[in-house]
Amino acid sequence: MEHYNQQLKFKFEDKRLIKEVTIKYFEETDTDGKRRIKKETSEKKWFNDGESRHNPACSHHFEVL
Repeated sequence: MEHYNQQLKFKFEDKRLIKEVTIKYFEETDTDGKRRIKKETSEKKWFNDGESRHNPACSHHFEVL
């Protein structure tokens, strides 16, 4: 029971961004006149080593819902 009363302490100045994800939704109409939702996801990942050629590594995904 005593563990529930403890508060964790964080050092926020030492935090490092490792991943960022952005999701956007767009409304579109196809050639048949039907409403479509297009989902665009952009993702960036940062690596801890300074030797990575692609730091951050970026990826983009597209979906039609």
